[in-house]
Amino acid sequence: MAKILSIEIGNSLTRICEMDFRTKNPKVYKYVSVPTPERVVEDGFLTGTPEFAAAVKKALNVNKIKTKQVVFSVTSSKIATREVMLPVVKMNQIDGMIKANASDYFPIDLSEYELAHLVLGTVKAEGQADRFRVMVMAAGKNLVAGYENFAKLCGLNLVSLDHSGNSVFQVMKNECKEETEMVIKVEEKTTYATVIAAQNLVLQRNIAYGVDSAVETLMDSKAFEEDIYKDALELMKRRTCIKLALSENVKPVDDDDEEDIEDFDDLDDTAKMVAAKQEISEALMPLISNVGRVVDLYNSKNIENPIKRIRLVGLGSDISGLSKLFTNELGVRTVVMNKFDTISWNKGDGDGTPGRYIASIGAAIAPVGFISEEKKKSDSKEVNYKSVTVLAALFFIAASAALAVLGMTQYNEAKAEQARLQRLEATYMPAESVYNLHNHTVALFNEIRAGYRLTESPNDGLVAFLEELEEKLPADAVVKEFTSDGTQAVIAIQTMNMEEAAKVIQTMRGFDSLMNVSVAGISTEEVDTSNSDHEEEADDGEETAGESTEEGDGGENANAELSAQDDGTRIVFSLVCLYYPTTVEEAASEAAAAE
Repeated sequence: MAKILSIEIGNSLTRICEMDFRTKNPKVYKYVSVPTPERVVEDGFLTGTPEFAAAVKKALNVNKIKTKQVVFSVTSSKIATREVMLPVVKMNQIDGMIKANASDYFPIDLSEYELAHLVLGTVKAEGQADRFRVMVMAAGKNLVAGYENFAKLCGLNLVSLDHSGNSVFQVMKNECKEETEMVIKVEEKTTYATVIAAQNLVLQRNIAYGVDSAVETLMDSKAFEEDIYKDALELMKRRTCIKLALSENVKPVDDDDEEDIEDFDDLDDTAKMVAAKQEISEALMPLISNVGRVVDLYNSKNIENPIKRIRLVGLGSDISGLSKLFTNELGVRTVVMNKFDTISWNKGDGDGTPGRYIASIGAAIAPVGFISEEKKKSDSKEVNYKSVTVLAALFFIAASAALAVLGMTQYNEAKAEQARLQRLEATYMPAESVYNLHNHTVALFNEIRAGYRLTESPNDGLVAFLEELEEKLPADAVVKEFTSDGTQAVIAIQTMNMEEAAKVIQTMRGFDSLMNVSVAGISTEEVDTSNSDHEEEADDGEETAGESTEEGDGGENANAELSAQDDGTRIVFSLVCLYYPTTVEEAASEAAAAE
């Protein structure tokens, strides 16, 4: 049967168990506690140091524990939980269903969280389909990564990560078989209260109080000489440092579930000692009152089936008198879990009481599995190399036998194929030199053509440009000035009016040789039209004379109208015509396209 290391890292104490993995009634082979260094764990977030890892490895070596597979049980208020109802489906389909609806359960960025779940039971109702009660949990990836990294520091392989609440339930559901009971796991700074009825988890609450304040009160008290946390905690385990009841009206119940431990009142019944015990007990009241609220919450909703007993586990179960204080203040019989009916446990195989290791034991029974997807993928690729070696040996023997029969035939075929390929290589070898020469010549030609392309200038086609200008300009448009360089031409043109000027500009913007045509300036100028009028009359003297004779006053009126249209004003405007540039990149692309 497979063994596993199950570890719970508490604020002051790290508890390690070597036991059977995923077994209903497991056996604990060895168990050991290691002091947890300060500031290594904070609300479940682990910052594993090489020194702490060395201490864990040393404890494993001293106790001759060689198991390398590990599972951790984590206690943290940062693990979000939500109870949901799901249709009854196959167990391997629940995980996909939860991930598909996870955003409805938790209003957080789920890309930063790992999800896990615990099926609490089946709900049956008349007229409705059966449904699963499922506890969905979300743990931050940074929390999970801390344990993955620490496992590597310890030279261990992380198999799974469990929630402390589930760890407690997996053990206690087989212990609380009939009556409704509450299990309270008291640690340094937190307490888990779990209500179990008929082996079903009915209610679970995380309480942000533990025994920390009581230990610190003892350290500050002048009645005791302990000023180190570890020593003060050990003192509270050895001797009763608290009162069994705080209220004067409560008659203390002397429960015999705890071992007989020496009471300080019997040693030194001084006022200072009594006052110190009163202060330490009062420091536990926030814890007791919050547990009482959970008891009242459950009992108020389940009057017919109230909580009959409280079981005390965890680090708090070692503190002398704590169970009696719970019994007297809550009015519910509280007992310390000194043994488990379903766990095989030998007191000679380690140190501490069974209740101290409950989370470590439960994590190995059925962990919920907060493991990153990357770790799951890497684990799925791991191979049992011993089995592979055996299979490889068998395969090698069978393959050798087959090769012995067919080896010579295959060798001859391969040799003949080699000779054929060598002949083909000799045949086509001259073609390779011709092909290389062709590629070199083509590359040289393209370089020369690209270089020649760069020597071209827009002025090379200046005559063609002027001919296009002469062809497309209106007859009465006059080019007064024209200058050109390698990038642009500047033209001054004279027209009769603004309409003709606009037509000229529009016409030139359609020239294929020009990238852009812009107007640099527009002006008007006066011209003398009298001489031109006389010349026109002289040239046409004979014709107009004959016509005048025949037409009389009609000819004179026509001449007067033409003279009125030409008022002697001309429009002169300058155009800046930008040629299309030729660049190195353009020349290279044209050369490549030509190939």
